[in-house]
Amino acid sequence: MRIIWSSATVILLAACQPPVPYEPVGGVGFGNYSDYQRQQAAAAAAARVPVVPNTAPVHQIPGQPAAAPVTGSPIVSAPISQPLPSAVVPQTATPAPAPAVSAGQATPQPVANAGISDEQDFSAVAARETIQSDKQRIDQNKAQFQQIAPKALPNRSGSSAGPDIIAYAISAPNRLGEPMYKRSRIALASHERACARFATPEDAQAAFLKSGGPNRDPKNLDPDGDGFACFWDPTPFQKVRG
Repeated sequence: MRIIWSSATVILLAACQPPVPYEPVGGVGFGNYSDYQRQQAAAAAAARVPVVPNTAPVHQIPGQPAAAPVTGSPIVSAPISQPLPSAVVPQTATPAPAPAVSAGQATPQPVANAGISDEQDFSAVAARETIQSDKQRIDQNKAQFQQIAPKALPNRSGSSAGPDIIAYAISAPNRLGEPMYKRSRIALASHERACARFATPEDAQAAFLKSGGPNRDPKNLDPDGDGFACFWDPTPFQKVRG
């Protein structure tokens, strides 16, 4: 019984509520077509409304000069086919004319270098030589050929004559650094000073032999007694002897 009274109470309360107004679902394709036409007409009318420029005067700041009014020039549309101005059109550079050659000026001809032989150039030799002329030239060169027999070298005489250090090196019985002759050890300190007087070891060896070497050494040029002054090396000449 209580359940029946509760259900009846709910039904009575629901009947007293006002009906929910109908609202169309929004979205593309669900609106009212009349409203859509009104919106399009309002947008087209707003697009046709002219924009009125602001002609209100600009207030000048005290103490500053008045600015000059800016006048706008109307924009004139030029046809597309109108040519570009001359400043924009690219200009093609015209080459300068070549100087004219007078009749008196002859074209220089290549001159062959007389110091360079062209004997290896087959075309050049074939143009001026034949088999007969070539054979004749060979015979002429053979006739002028002279063979000179070797002769002995002349002996030096006068002031240029001196000891033959090469012959001495070949005939020496010892090698460099092998003592063969007695020397005094008293004057060993002046050996370097004595050798410094000569420009080359060859000059020192010649002076050593001329002053009595190798048996005697008055100038102290051979303190070790090997017969070779101031470190003159006879090895290259002794190798020839074997």
